[in-house]
Amino acid sequence: MRSVSKKIKQRLMLNEQYVSTQQIRMIQIRVNRFIRHEPSALMLTSVDEHTENSLISAKLAMAIAQQGKRVLLVDADLSSPTLHDFFQKKNELGWANAVLERRGVQNMIRETQVPNLCLLTTGYTQKFPQGMWIPEKIKGVVEECKKAFDLILFTSPTFLFSANAQLLVEYCEGVILVARTNKSKKEKLVTTVEAIERSGREVFGTILQTG
Repeated sequence: MRSVSKKIKQRLMLNEQYVSTQQIRMIQIRVNRFIRHEPSALMLTSVDEHTENSLISAKLAMAIAQQGKRVLLVDADLSSPTLHDFFQKKNELGWANAVLERRGVQNMIRETQVPNLCLLTTGYTQKFPQGMWIPEKIKGVVEECKKAFDLILFTSPTFLFSANAQLLVEYCEGVILVARTNKSKKEKLVTTVEAIERSGREVFGTILQTG
């Protein structure tokens, strides 16, 4: 069995003060109950900027994978991709290529050193305009991934500031929010939740980042 390298552990445990293990466990329990019956796609996004979305989504994905669920972690933050660094992978073909080119996504998915956890990086995005998403293609890629995984977890930038996130949420069953303690304004949290609920999606919970 593969073991998680010391370097990856250090990256994923970096700045533990950002989010408690207890918060991760609480969300993990709810997600496990939700995906018990059929494969699902969830999005982790934030209320405002300067949050550690990639770090938090990686820790959550690891926690769920360690419970025996097959998890695909997808870096959908095209403007600031970082998950490939956490898992020491090259960011070559990935999510953007699967959606915008005629390529099968399965060949782009990479195993990680965490059992049951795979990664789909953002891919090469410089040649793709930000507004060039094709809804039908997004749906097709998500459905293809659901055939091989119990959970697809998308890491997304700040919801209200990202058109891509607001489009992608249409193909997810629920959303996990990240907010900063004493920094995220209550009004912005309420506005974000209302925007997500208008899309017909459920907010699974909020993870508070203290740093």
